[in-house]
Amino acid sequence: MITLRRQRTLLDIRTRLRDDPRARLGGFVVVFGLLSALALLLSPPAVVTYESGVVAERSVRAPRSVSYNSEVLTTVERDKAAAAVPRHYGRNPAVVANETSQLAAAVTAITRTRTDTVAARDQKIVGLTRIADTPLGGPVAQDLIDMPAAEWETLARELERLLATLYSPGIREEQLETARGDLPKILPSGWTDRQKRAAAEMLRSHLEANEQFDPAATTVAQAASRANVSPVQVQVTAGEVVVREGQVVTSQDVEKLRALGLANAGIDLKGAFGLLVWGLLIAGVLALFAERYAQESWADDRRVLLVGLSLLALTLAGRVLVPGHSLAVYFVPFASVAMMLTILVGGRTALATQIAGALNVGIMSGQVELVAYVLVPALLGMAAVRRATTAREFVAGALYVVGGNLGVIGAFLLVGRATDVIGLFQLLAAAVVSGIASGLFAFGGMVLLGHLFRITTVFELRELADPNHPLLRQLLLRTPGTYHHSLLVANLAERAAEVVGADTLLARVGAYYHDIGKMRNPVAFIENQTGHNPHDELDPQVSASIVSAHVPDGLALADRYHLPPQIREIIPGHHGTSLIKFFHQRAVAQGAEADEARFRHPGPKPRSKEAGIVMLADGTEASVRSLEEKTPETIRAMVDRIINERVADGQLDECDLTLRDVHQIRDAFCGLLLGVYHERIPYPEDRIARLPSTPPPAASF
Repeated sequence: MITLRRQRTLLDIRTRLRDDPRARLGGFVVVFGLLSALALLLSPPAVVTYESGVVAERSVRAPRSVSYNSEVLTTVERDKAAAAVPRHYGRNPAVVANETSQLAAAVTAITRTRTDTVAARDQKIVGLTRIADTPLGGPVAQDLIDMPAAEWETLARELERLLATLYSPGIREEQLETARGDLPKILPSGWTDRQKRAAAEMLRSHLEANEQFDPAATTVAQAASRANVSPVQVQVTAGEVVVREGQVVTSQDVEKLRALGLANAGIDLKGAFGLLVWGLLIAGVLALFAERYAQESWADDRRVLLVGLSLLALTLAGRVLVPGHSLAVYFVPFASVAMMLTILVGGRTALATQIAGALNVGIMSGQVELVAYVLVPALLGMAAVRRATTAREFVAGALYVVGGNLGVIGAFLLVGRATDVIGLFQLLAAAVVSGIASGLFAFGGMVLLGHLFRITTVFELRELADPNHPLLRQLLLRTPGTYHHSLLVANLAERAAEVVGADTLLARVGAYYHDIGKMRNPVAFIENQTGHNPHDELDPQVSASIVSAHVPDGLALADRYHLPPQIREIIPGHHGTSLIKFFHQRAVAQGAEADEARFRHPGPKPRSKEAGIVMLADGTEASVRSLEEKTPETIRAMVDRIINERVADGQLDECDLTLRDVHQIRDAFCGLLLGVYHERIPYPEDRIARLPSTPPPAASF
């Protein structure tokens, strides 16, 4: 029970993915986006596992040149810049206002005490020493009481100005004692000693720090100073000793090892999330492109699966070799994926897949050169194997890829990549090996994956077109009339496919096999009859069912001999749901029940151009062959009638043939049929010339 439910659930999911475009798009993004992200997240094996502070067990040289921004050195320089930033202070105006107010209150209290006529001198002195917020010593209090009115008025008038002068430059906590000690220096030189002593005492008691340390402003200034420091770039040259044996490894050494891909960088959650987003984004763009611009490939589950696996293969190849193996990555035949997909899936989808794979390699390596190395030669290889009709095209593709590899490497060497002579020859050898391997892998992958994913290739079609194929041999021996009919239909279909841009080989091979179902009951079809017609004795409806049975019989043979889906589609599509007109008209003439639905082929209607072409070629050939007089006029009229009937009956509604294509097919049929049935010169009958008999020679003795 559980197994049945699971099977039903999987079937429902598959049905929804096939029928719902959004579900199909989402499923591709989720599955292959996550798989690509996981491949990107895989950590390549480290060459060394050195950490900061350990002693190196062996020396390590840089396998390639690399330039990177050093976080270690940049942090040191930024720390220096931040330390050089002075502390920031902020003034507190409340301090000055408060102290000025208290000083003014003290001046008022002193004035009031001096003018008090009731209190004695000693009482006044004691009163001054008790003024709030302005502590005065006894000697200063005596000076203030004994001071003449003119001196006091001058002193009282200048005190507030002098206090403001002291606060104007700002006083920090660490500067307070210095400011109090330097206070006598700002007093007017014309004052008496008594005035100076009193003023100094009063001002000193109201002098406080009015500038305070501002940590927030200091932090902002330090951050700005850090930001102004440019990243420190470090250049590592190929062959340079990064770590020496017995040397204590520093954090800068570890950074070099990681930049060269010789040590794992550890888990980076932010980077992991970024790669996850990247994987989903690339898969989404690829799926959306295929859905919009390669509908035929996108509608095929096997092709979609092959595209996703190809993207994953490109990503995994890059992840294994980038960035730790700087030379080995150039040996990888990246272009073979695009060449193979061009044949099995289509050029547009192959191009989009290769671009997606190149971008994944680029985000892993951070090198534009590798992106170009994955993409540019692949485009040349795709151009060379566009049709892949012969093995020569794969050889040409390999040579194109070699040229592209050499071009990319040469261009980047000229732009500025530094390398030694040995490294140059290694790169050139890698380019040649990668190109040759791309051609070989593309050919092998086309054959292997085409068979595994049941995608028809040119080479498989050529095998099916071989007259020695078991099914064609049986067709020839058991139904010779049908066999020769199929040959003529194949010629018509191939010519028509050529003029409308369809697959000529598929049209020809499909025509070879379109009537293989007639082998089950050969004498039921007129081209195989030698005189007796069994349908003369049968009910028209029975005859119609016998004739239409060759479609399911043909599909059964196609399954038994594992014919590809494109050929199996042509077998029912060459009749579609058309009416078996001869037996329907006979039934009508006999007055029997003649429901058209019972006299129609089971279908379905043709969906591809090739199936539609074979349908028109089949009907045209059979009808023209039945003409008693095959003149250009009768042939053209018959071709027009057959094609018009198929169009009017809606048999071409589900395939991609346009009205323009139909007109071109009509002209192609007429041209070929007129060549086959052209008027021939009558030859005179052979006459036997009788020579006069001559008597035998006389015997000689």
